Amino acid sequence: MADKDYSQLTSTTTASDADLLAIYPTGGPLKKLTFLTFKNLVITALGSSYLTVTNNLSDLNSASSARANLGLGSAALLGSGAVFQVANNFSEVSNATTARTNLGAAASSAPTITGGMTFSGSVAQNVQAIAATSIDWSVAEYQTKSISAGTTFTFTGITSSKGQGLLLLLTVSSSATPTWPAAVKWPGGVTPTFPNGIHLVGFVTFDGGTTVYGSVGGLSFA
Repeated sequence: MADKDYSQLTSTTTASDADLLAIYPTGGPLKKLTFLTFKNLVITALGSSYLTVTNNLSDLNSASSARANLGLGSAALLGSGAVFQVANNFSEVSNATTARTNLGAAASSAPTITGGMTFSGSVAQNVQAIAATSIDWSVAEYQTKSISAGTTFTFTGITSSKGQGLLLLLTVSSSATPTWPAAVKWPGGVTPTFPNGIHLVGFVTFDGGTTVYGSVGGLSFA
């Protein structure tokens, strides 16, 4: 053991390939070798038992087994264009309608809501001014119309087999007489008379427009 002289050794935390290492093999004497040589000897000795950084995991015996062990699943095989990216805001979806169906979500336009809804505030709706004589129920539940001559109204846009309601603010001048669709039933079977003035008329159907019940909410508002 006399040939073991450590007096010139100093501690270090890093090493470069050209640095010298002191090695005391079995039986001596003390020898030296570069850090690069030492690394190569270690890599050769370990063989396929350990991963090498520079191989970027290419030295794995089974990539599929490694993914399974890591819990990555098949998603790890997908390209960047096959998965959703935060910055794209779901623009990668190939069919938005199918995606909404799978999520149980409704389209923003004319959604069908199967459950109840609770509103903590008021609900405001559009008011439709009727241009001609057709009252389109699909446009708005609140509509207005002014007549100055005899006018025959028709109903359109009622959803088949559904219940719907509509309020009409009717302004009459020049003693004009409105004529309503045959489907409209009035209280007592008597069609009301509308004098000149502003009147509130309500309509509701429970069968998609086959029968429409009409009522006067008020005559000649002033």
